[in-house]
Amino acid sequence: MMYWLRFGMFAVGILFLSYALLSAALAGAWQWLRRNSRVENADTLFILRVMPLLGAVLVLTLVAIPSFWSLEPSATDEGVAWPAALLFTAGAGWAILRLVHIVRSSRQASRFFALASPLRRSTGSPIEMSAYEFRGVGPNLFVAGLFRPRLFVSSEALELLDAQELQAAILHELAHARSRDNFKQVLVHLSAFPSLDSLDRKWLQAVEMAADDRAVTDEMGAAELASALIKVGKANARMAVPELGMSLVPENDGPVSRRVQRLLEWKPAQSRRSSRITQLCLLLLPIGVLAINLAWMMAQMHRFTEILFQ
Repeated sequence: MMYWLRFGMFAVGILFLSYALLSAALAGAWQWLRRNSRVENADTLFILRVMPLLGAVLVLTLVAIPSFWSLEPSATDEGVAWPAALLFTAGAGWAILRLVHIVRSSRQASRFFALASPLRRSTGSPIEMSAYEFRGVGPNLFVAGLFRPRLFVSSEALELLDAQELQAAILHELAHARSRDNFKQVLVHLSAFPSLDSLDRKWLQAVEMAADDRAVTDEMGAAELASALIKVGKANARMAVPELGMSLVPENDGPVSRRVQRLLEWKPAQSRRSSRITQLCLLLLPIGVLAINLAWMMAQMHRFTEILFQ
């Protein structure tokens, strides 16, 4: 029993410590990238944002657990020292806070589902998911739900936008649903770290522009979406949306002028081969580092384990 207790505390502690160290490293790297590079692609920013969590999971599964099982004897009188207890407490507290935050956000979305009614008005656009009408405090549209995204349109938006603008706005929301942006938001929330707020905002802004690009196929569609953004953006009060939801004009997105300008200067999308190569390199980087240094890291992990439980 003591062996498995030590193993559980060790796993939680190593996951948290790896996550914290990698997040701190990303925070430093992001300060340099923000000043010296123009990372604009939403998928690239998302991979960059979740790399600490991904790296921590890889360290736990490929280094920490094999090291513990192969090098730590099951028949031992070793107890639990205060460093291990402290690290476990920090890791468990972090996990509980993150999960509570996500559960609260999910319940907030559920309240929207309960208050909305099925959309019965014609929108002039084929809708590939369940659509609902919601009376809010201002015009807006948003997609909420992780595995079965639902489209919500406020009554004010239906009155404010004409048929073409509404169609363009709905296509924008459909783009969010196809890209699973709500699910990506959950992973970003799980990866929360104090010094990475600016990266979170940058990713959310990039996601909105990516949805604009996927929603538009010609200059007319770009102009209609720009018009919808201007009308909704100028509204005095925006409808509150669930935290785990992607809206046409997010409250934390700031001025929509940049998005409008991009749409009015619309050109056919060009190949983004360089972005895909960057994303692949980011994904392979932690795996490559672990593969090259696996034996050394397992030995060091065993030494660290002895420090924790001595």
